[in-house]
Amino acid sequence: MADRSTRPPLYLRVRLWVQFGAAFLVNALFLYDLRGICVPVLNCWSCPVASYACPMGAFQHGVAAMRGALLLPFYVLGSILAASAILGRSMCGWLCPFGLVQDLMGKMRKHKARMPRFMGYFKYVLLIGLGIILPYLTYEPWFCKFCPQGALEGGIFMPIVDPDLREWIAGLWYTKISILVAFLVAAIFIRRPFCHSFCALGALFSVCNRVSLVRMHYVREECTDCMWCVRACPAGIDPRTDLSGNACIKCMECAKCPFDAIHVSTAVSRCSKCEVEGIPPAVEDETR
Repeated sequence: MADRSTRPPLYLRVRLWVQFGAAFLVNALFLYDLRGICVPVLNCWSCPVASYACPMGAFQHGVAAMRGALLLPFYVLGSILAASAILGRSMCGWLCPFGLVQDLMGKMRKHKARMPRFMGYFKYVLLIGLGIILPYLTYEPWFCKFCPQGALEGGIFMPIVDPDLREWIAGLWYTKISILVAFLVAAIFIRRPFCHSFCALGALFSVCNRVSLVRMHYVREECTDCMWCVRACPAGIDPRTDLSGNACIKCMECAKCPFDAIHVSTAVSRCSKCEVEGIPPAVEDETR
């Protein structure tokens, strides 16, 4: 059994700093010329200082163009799936600016609720409906129209930077801002509600989450069922049963377990604790 006083490895203690660094880099005006490159996070390219392209926006434009050219958006979809195959949903836990915003809002209240588990499938409904079907039929990026990250970065700041846009503000703008406010308020009481149930990009990243290069391992024999990992998880899941599932954002907060019951490894480096306990390296939830 691990000593509670043992400090976790350095890489598990710097996540907040990595999140701030990523938010700065994807909105660094001096990198503006890189807007043609997609980054694996939800970051609205209508933001005045956005330095990279949003993969979800690019994906919808690719789907819309597919109707006329009969070509799949291979570049965007391929880059998303490649990132998913390597890191799973780690981008959601470590790099996404809106994930950081929800984490910060959640710090305002110690005890927070969790989204119902079945709601985790709703993001796939939004991906198919707003991210694929409607863009294909209407040539419009419908998920972007209601994306709270787009409201935070583009909807708020663009009318400030360009006053001429204010006369074009209408019902859709107010709807988008209302959605943003609703998620910000909800994040105070619920753990990452947008990431869990509404993020279409997270739905795409989750495709390879279970088989990605980065792996999480739960060792039942070391667990005391103290619920420490459940309280620590910003995604609002139970790492004992949902570790590396589609809702897991691989933030690795649960790997700070004081009893050393959860470990991080890769598909090419075996989990030493799992080997000692005789647990196959690819097994997480099944050990329970």
